[in-house]
Order: sequence, then C-alpha cells, then structure tokens
Amino acid sequence: MATRISKTPQSPTQKADKKRIEVLKAAGKCFRKTGFHQTSMQQICAETGLGPGAVYRYFTGKEAIIEAMVEEERRQARAMLLQMRDAASIQQALSTATRLFAERYRAGSDASLMTEVYAEGMRSKRVGTVLRKIEAEWIMGLSNLLRIAQARGQIDASLDAAQTALFLTGMWDGMVIRQHFHAHDDPQALPIFFETMIARLLAKDNKVAGKPLTTPPLENSLFAEELKKRAESEDLRQLSLI
Repeated sequence: MATRISKTPQSPTQKADKKRIEVLKAAGKCFRKTGFHQTSMQQICAETGLGPGAVYRYFTGKEAIIEAMVEEERRQARAMLLQMRDAASIQQALSTATRLFAERYRAGSDASLMTEVYAEGMRSKRVGTVLRKIEAEWIMGLSNLLRIAQARGQIDASLDAAQTALFLTGMWDGMVIRQHFHAHDDPQALPIFFETMIARLLAKDNKVAGKPLTTPPLENSLFAEELKKRAESEDLRQLSLI
C-alpha cells in the first residue's frame, strides 16, 4: 500500500504573504498594461481572481500596492550593494551592477513598470517619501564603495563620491530605458559599452582641459538632508562598507 505524503501546512502568516505576492504580481501586470492611474482596483481584483474584500485585506489601495513594490526595490538594491561589496575590485563591482541592471530590466515590461513607479513618486508625496529613502540608502552605499576604491588608489581621488554615485545611477537608469528601444540589437553591446565608459570616467589619470574631474559639493544635492538622516540611522550602519 502506497504511503501518502502530506504537505506541511502553511501558517496563516505564510498564506498571507503568498496572497500579498499574488496581488503584487497581478497589480504589476495591470500597471504594465495601462499605467498606474488608468488601472482601477477592480481591474487588479479581476486579475487576481479575488474579491475586493480579500484584496483590501492586504492593501488599502493602489498607493499601498506601489509602496510595497518600492520596498521590494529597496530589498533588491541592498542585495546588489552586498554583491558589489564582495567583488574583487571596484571595476568588477561596477561591471556587476551594470550587468545586473541590464538583465533585470531587459524585458520591456519591467522597464515600463520601473518608470511608472518613479513617475508616481514624483506625483505622490507618500510614494515619493519612500523612494527618497531608498535613493538615499542606495547612493550612500555606492558612495562608500567609491570612497574605499579612492582610498585604495583604484579610481580618481578628486571625484566627489556621492555625486559620482548619482551620475552612475543616472547612467544605469538611462541604459535600462534605452535598451528597451533597441531590443533588436545585441543585448550585450550596450552594457559592455557602459562598462568601458564607466572605467574611463573613473580612471585615476582622467583630465578635462588639464583639470581634474571635480564636482559640486553634495550639500547642494536634493538628497543631502535625506543622506544625512540615513547615515545616522542604525539600519544604515549595518550596510557600512568601511
């Protein structure tokens, strides 16, 4: 007689987490199709196959859903920083970041969802607040990596680390969007070119018209206050790479 193997029952918390993930996936699918503002909670409910009461049990509305998506972005950003920290050199770390960004958003739908989330962060104070915290945490972590590389003589010491981190992040964001419109090209060509340009940008002997590549102080940055707050928090100390 065959022995019946029973599955380990899921706890209420595990079931709730699974349902939340299902709702997030369904919402992401809807946002990709019609955009954040054109998507209704009714459409999200229909996509999940759940009733409104079940969906609202996990999220109070669309802003709460997009906040959860932003928190997932935060988790992935932290994971990327840790992966970069473990790289053998700053060049390898930045190469890793370039390839991770390219691979993650290579599908056009993922790039469109990213732009949708950030656009909502510009419209919604609530979503924007969460995005600014993530941005500050990412820039601080990347800046720390760059400062370590400068101390080791691996890159141009005259560069402002935080401004360089902002510039590199802007390049990666641009790559994510551009590769969507050049999907017919070699998928490796753009990331490889970016790696080359980043290496040239950060090179120790880089000069423009005989002057070092310097940048304005971070105090002029919109993120300066948030960066200061994050630097003082216990949560960010755990990410310190120095």
